[in-house]
Amino acid sequence: MVAPTSRAARKRGEPGGDSSAVDEARVVEIARALALEVGTARAASAVSPTSSLERDVGLGSLERVELLLRLEAAFSRELGDRFLLLDTPREIALALREAPAVERTATAYVPEEQPATRLNLAEVTTLVDVLRRRAEAEPLRVHVQFQDDPAAPPITYGRLWENAARVGSALAARGVRPGDRVAIMLPTGHDFLEAFMGVLAARAVAVPLYPPARLDRIGEYLERQSRILANAEARALIAMPEAIPVARVLRGGAAALKDMITVDVLRKLANAPIEAGGQASDLALIQYTSGSTGDPKGVPLTHANLLANIRAIAEGLELGPNDVAVSWLPLYHDMGLIGMWLGSLVHAVPLTLMSPLAFLARPERWLWAIHQRRATISAAPNFAYELCVRKVKPEAARGLDLSSWRCASNGSESVSAGTLDRFSKRFAPNGFRREALMPVYGLAESSVALCFPPVGRGPVIDRVAREPYARDHTAVSAEPNDASALSFVSVGRPLPEHEVRLVDDRGKDVPDRVVGRLLFRGPSCTAGYFRNPAATARAFSPGGWMDSGDLAYRSQGELFITGRVKDVIIKGGQHLIPQEIEEVAGDVHGVRKGCVAAFGVADESTGTERLIIVAESRLAADEDRARLEGEILASVAKAIGTPPDVVKVVAAGIVPKTPSGKLRRAAARAAYLEQRLGALTKPPFRLRIGMAVGKGAIVVHAAVRRVGRAVYAIYCALAWAIALVVLVPPLWLLVHLLRSARAVRRVSRFACRVALAITGCRVRVEGLEHLAGTKPPLVLVANHTSYADAPTLIVGLPLDFVLVAMAEMLRWPIVGTFVRRAAHPTVDRFHPQRSVADAAAIASRLRAGEAVLFFPEGGFAATPGLHSFRLGAFEAAASAHAPVVPIALRGARRVLRAGSRIPHPGRIDIWIGEPIAPDGEGWEAALSLRDRAADAIAAHCGEPRLNLSTS
Repeated sequence: MVAPTSRAARKRGEPGGDSSAVDEARVVEIARALALEVGTARAASAVSPTSSLERDVGLGSLERVELLLRLEAAFSRELGDRFLLLDTPREIALALREAPAVERTATAYVPEEQPATRLNLAEVTTLVDVLRRRAEAEPLRVHVQFQDDPAAPPITYGRLWENAARVGSALAARGVRPGDRVAIMLPTGHDFLEAFMGVLAARAVAVPLYPPARLDRIGEYLERQSRILANAEARALIAMPEAIPVARVLRGGAAALKDMITVDVLRKLANAPIEAGGQASDLALIQYTSGSTGDPKGVPLTHANLLANIRAIAEGLELGPNDVAVSWLPLYHDMGLIGMWLGSLVHAVPLTLMSPLAFLARPERWLWAIHQRRATISAAPNFAYELCVRKVKPEAARGLDLSSWRCASNGSESVSAGTLDRFSKRFAPNGFRREALMPVYGLAESSVALCFPPVGRGPVIDRVAREPYARDHTAVSAEPNDASALSFVSVGRPLPEHEVRLVDDRGKDVPDRVVGRLLFRGPSCTAGYFRNPAATARAFSPGGWMDSGDLAYRSQGELFITGRVKDVIIKGGQHLIPQEIEEVAGDVHGVRKGCVAAFGVADESTGTERLIIVAESRLAADEDRARLEGEILASVAKAIGTPPDVVKVVAAGIVPKTPSGKLRRAAARAAYLEQRLGALTKPPFRLRIGMAVGKGAIVVHAAVRRVGRAVYAIYCALAWAIALVVLVPPLWLLVHLLRSARAVRRVSRFACRVALAITGCRVRVEGLEHLAGTKPPLVLVANHTSYADAPTLIVGLPLDFVLVAMAEMLRWPIVGTFVRRAAHPTVDRFHPQRSVADAAAIASRLRAGEAVLFFPEGGFAATPGLHSFRLGAFEAAASAHAPVVPIALRGARRVLRAGSRIPHPGRIDIWIGEPIAPDGEGWEAALSLRDRAADAIAAHCGEPRLNLSTS
């Protein structure tokens, strides 16, 4: 008999109680408390199970991170960063119920008492054979633990084999035959590991795809993946449940795709045991290296390729029985899949996995996982090490011990000598040894790894004189005091059984310290590109040598990578192919087809590359070009999943080409870096005068047609027309010719002063004495009332500063150009994770000694009132130890009210308050700064203080 459940038990959520209601109520309660803390009583009252935390409550990205931390504490577990993408308490509560709340007990890795059984790798032929043998020998030995979810039981070899065999059996029962391709679209977790090994157990070929970051954009994501599915002729797709209905509708050109299913369903469908058959020559994996548009290139790898590379990596790392690994690298990428997981599987290295989102949101999680597990091996791209330097705060690293980390591999993108120096110095107090840094080199065509330096030696950096390198690609050692020297990092020597050659354009070997094309061969090398004989023929040369597409030179037997012939752009660890981007941009109406160049530019502030696009067009008007730049940005962002950093529309004939018509991306990059493209983007001066006159005529004509307009409106139209004719062309040209962002900001100040004078606006400033003697870094915060706010502050504040703008302003005509050229930072308000990254970048500019102006309300409305302040500005100030200067604006809303196109004359008052120094760092310091600044501004802005932001 079942005992009746008490009402108290139901309220507490004890067994028999309504735990779902308690979960939802607790989430609402925690969100309400946070809203009250960062907002007001009205903000807290807006929290309900179905309210939008972003729109209704006003919780920005940083507040959402804080909410995540509080939920972790309340439910006693680590929550995956997918919770940042959920927008209502009900959605969060539903996600929370997927796993029970437990006490955290795993604070350190406890090694197995007995070393793992040694396998004779010469006897095994497939990865499935490896897993089966380990499961038979030691079924209870822990293989993988998940840092993000301590409640999840660890994966043992026995459990992984059992579930993988069930998945493989179900796939076979559903018609998957040996050699069929099966796409896997799953995040890091149990399901991915079991699906991947299950596909191999069925003797099929795994095709990993990166999972969608946002479930509300699955349709758009699957459209981008359809080309890969079609090229691979995927027979089945294993995906998360949310993606299956959309995949069935959008299978599109993937004619071979017959089955779309989840891992959970496959586990339940298994009805017959499966044998671990297969041969070393069987295909195991196809890695797609060229993104999701154009003609994707798949790299097929056999079991023999993978096992050869894994054996070579073990020798390069000197793996031993006491090694422990930690990885956040995505499993759809070769470095995470082969280098970390499959390598750990073959050599029985205990592995802790964590979500890439968990790392990106808070990089210290990676370092603390290494500390807790006493990990000896972990790898990441260069940008990850740079992110740790910039985002891990001192208090977050207090007590951190990285002394166990002996192999910190840095690969997958260009390795920066500056990043290596900054990381080793930053974490030396935490026990990290510079000798642990291992800059490595590899590529998908060689499975993953090709060159390693000696373990424990530390990085070797070669300083090369710039002039001979630029002139004839020779690496001449620079003088010690040569400030212009280039720095290249050694990636060591080829792994055992692998060979490397450096050749010139005629295929002849080049001598030491001369840059050549890097060719390679070895047992890890692919046989060619999948269903792409033309690309295969281009890549291979006699003797089985494959062209890596990279440039390098050799010195004292070691390789130094200098660049990429194929111009792959690596942005934040994502490989972007310029040909694909150029094709997408060329399809935008108004762009000259075949006259687009896409290239990457190194960004030292982030440790990765910026994506630059230069496109030719016959459009001459500035506003038409600005509109076209916005359309290109939107098209490319939709196609590849990441927006370009800079889009430039130039006149016909500007994009450099060879005599045969091929794009010269390196020349385009050089012209961009030397700011020579901007000087060529404008039509002749007389044509610009005509364009400006035409704009003025349109403005005047529009003003005259509106009956009942005041004389002031006509005056404004005429005055702006004159300004467009007389001032805009030379200012526009000057902005593009200036090399310094500071100089562009001076031009902007002059333009704003003229604009306010034309409008008849007078600016009065009070409190200038509070800026006297105050030097950057500074955080300036002002109330936001109108589009006139920014020009007014640019004119009225007697110091150089950058303004935090909305990312969408980059697409505005004229304004977007000034924002870009003046190096004003932007924030993407609609993507939580991207917004957090933007905030980190702004904080780094503060630490570099700049003054940054924020509008912490985030937007403005026609109705007067001071809305709730978001925490981004104050968190940045606290982390950079920068004082906050409160600024109150009065009268700007009357001059140009929201929704109005015609300004009105009047006076705008600027009040400058005393700088407010932060009291420490962290959440409490940011809250204190916000409250004190808001109180000061509210006392002087002349508008009522509202309880909840509605903008």
